[in-house]
Amino acid sequence: MARALILTYHAVEAGRSPLSFDARLFAAHADEIVASGLRSFTIRQLAEALHAGDTDNAVAITFDDGFASVVETAVPLLLDRGLTATVFCVAGHLGGMNDWPSARSGGLRSPLASAHSLADPVRAGIEIGSHGVDHAPLQDTNEQVVRREAVDSKAMLEDALGTTVSSFSYPYGVLPTHPARGLVEQTYSAACTTALARVSRGADPLALPRVDAHYVRRPEFLHRVLEGRLDSYLRVRDALGRARRTIAKDYANPGEGAENRESLTE
Repeated sequence: MARALILTYHAVEAGRSPLSFDARLFAAHADEIVASGLRSFTIRQLAEALHAGDTDNAVAITFDDGFASVVETAVPLLLDRGLTATVFCVAGHLGGMNDWPSARSGGLRSPLASAHSLADPVRAGIEIGSHGVDHAPLQDTNEQVVRREAVDSKAMLEDALGTTVSSFSYPYGVLPTHPARGLVEQTYSAACTTALARVSRGADPLALPRVDAHYVRRPEFLHRVLEGRLDSYLRVRDALGRARRTIAKDYANPGEGAENRESLTE
């Protein structure tokens, strides 16, 4: 595979939500990644490799939201196989629930990892990245809101976990406004989107595309993606996702009310 691949997961627990991955299925995915022979990177490491022009045959595993099940189930499975990962945590909700103000009702509701539970993964080399303070998209025109999400979240996580935070995941995959992009550039060395594609040489490290594992749940599909195939499938899925989001956003606007909130987070 000539281009790097970033995979996105959320919760690793039983459930019917597209954000949930059964532990046995996730283990099968991890086995496919090991069998592929690809180099396992964190997002920080991938950004460094991208700068050096050395991203061939690289794969990065990421988890958005920082669910407790990731620490309890996914991280041990990865470490047992010699794999690493990046966990993007919502700084204002460590040890709480994924009930941020932008969430819509009716989706997955599950506990998030606490600072204490993340200590061992950090010591084992798992990278912690920021996913904002309240999982708010960086489209807000309020500078204080944007600064809190993009900048304060880093400080909060570093204080809580005693580790360097240099990677960011845009909540809901929403690209930032121009001023917000400037803050991200000043604060992080890498940032991930939800654009469904591989990472090409010369890619923007602050707009890294990822492949949501939900679209390659069947291990044979993941196998083909890891081999560098299924690019046309990924392009179609990306186009369909962008079209859907032009009709309905994945998040609630401030003031819509808790009764309309849904945890269809990315």
